[in-house]
Amino acid sequence: MARRTIRGCMNEKWDVSTLSLLLMVSMRLVHVTAADSNETASTTAIEATPSTTMRMPTGYSQSCFNWTSVPEAAGGNCSRLTRSGLLKCYGGMNNLGALAKLGKSLPAQQMLLCGWPQDTSRFLGELQKLPRLRFLTIEYSGFTEFAFEFPEMSYLQSINISWTNLSYISTRTFKRVHTLKVLDLRWNQLIQLDGPLLLPRSFEQLYLAGNPWNCTRNFKWMLLQPEKGRLVVDRDELLCTDRKYKERQMLLVMHYKLELKKECQSHPDLRNCTCLMHHILPRTHIPLYTVNCSHMQFHSLPAYLPENTTTLTINDNLISDIKPLRDNPHYRHVVDVHLENNRISNVDDLENTFWLQNFRLFNLRGNNLRKLHVYALDNALNDNENANLLLLSKNPWHCTCKFGMRLRELLNQYRDIVRDAWNVTCTYMQDDELRLAKVLTLTRQDMCNVSAESGTQIHPIDWLNGVLASLIILILGKLAYDYYHYKYYNRVPWIVMKMP
Repeated sequence: MARRTIRGCMNEKWDVSTLSLLLMVSMRLVHVTAADSNETASTTAIEATPSTTMRMPTGYSQSCFNWTSVPEAAGGNCSRLTRSGLLKCYGGMNNLGALAKLGKSLPAQQMLLCGWPQDTSRFLGELQKLPRLRFLTIEYSGFTEFAFEFPEMSYLQSINISWTNLSYISTRTFKRVHTLKVLDLRWNQLIQLDGPLLLPRSFEQLYLAGNPWNCTRNFKWMLLQPEKGRLVVDRDELLCTDRKYKERQMLLVMHYKLELKKECQSHPDLRNCTCLMHHILPRTHIPLYTVNCSHMQFHSLPAYLPENTTTLTINDNLISDIKPLRDNPHYRHVVDVHLENNRISNVDDLENTFWLQNFRLFNLRGNNLRKLHVYALDNALNDNENANLLLLSKNPWHCTCKFGMRLRELLNQYRDIVRDAWNVTCTYMQDDELRLAKVLTLTRQDMCNVSAESGTQIHPIDWLNGVLASLIILILGKLAYDYYHYKYYNRVPWIVMKMP
């Protein structure tokens, strides 16, 4: 399968399955936008889309628009049964018993329930008084979940629960409704499903769009169980609303998750690692991956990473070599590397490399670093506009006179990037390796083993430099004096007159 890359993705070929997925996303988004505009202009609520083998009766209104103005809403009652067998209830079913004759059950075949209160404990008993019910619609209600399973209903074929506060539904809620063919759960507050709903074999259509789905949860069953996924008629219209995948198409997110899992499990280096997708780029729909291999006893960096991996966390291992950051093409998109608590003693291999000039985060805390090429790191940080965080503390740095001064200057200059600069310590006494001090607090006298008194004494070479500077000033002054006299008095220096 052709992989998608971050840089130069427009020049690469997409695989057929992914390209078709993206095409469906754009087409569905256009369809949803058009549908939303039509629904805004209309005063009727969304109806359950009928099955191809089951049509709603003509004139069957399912609208609860402005239901609180209906007289029956004040007492939570139902209106009289219409000739077509439609029963409308507003805010409750308190008069349901009075509407029945001689204690008999109502022959209602269709029911519209508007504004059912948050307490659903009575709903089950009232529903059983309508044994011939075929179509049930509940809209504009305040309940958040069903604390029961729907009872066996011999004729119930369609359930539409829309525009409610329903946020949780059990997979077993509709298991006993053996005649159910259509279930419409659009425009509620559902965040997740524990798994595919348990529905009868004759079930045909499930609608789930319009809910604030959290795509960090597991919806991979839509792709792993095609027979279940195909029942979700509007699966291409399901959009994520969580912070990580906001406004991304759910099927696309699940597709990338499955591909990543398959890719990581197929390579021996990554089988015990955790591979996650942490972002999808908005325009190109390219996924960005994180690979976590911490606490795995790795002795070297993984030789393979999934395409578009941008973050590698491999803390608390036994790694001493970081050459793959320089040579391995699988690391070309990796910008965040966490290598805390390993055995790295040398990072000079990264000098003048593309990775060091483009990294975003580099965590080297708790390794075995004693020295590094300060000038190379300085140049890299100066040229790298992406650098955001570099951690260098908890290493056994050894501050010689020259290296210590340069390291202190580097920490001061890039303190906004090296955010643990105040915690970077080093040894600075040759005879005492256990004597640690914070680099930013050390002076030149400390690192160069120069006493304060000797530091104020003038070195002989400084005397010589002073004498030479005085002679230069004297010569320049004499030259200016001779020039002045020649220009205004036409007198040349006496030494010129003595020359042959």
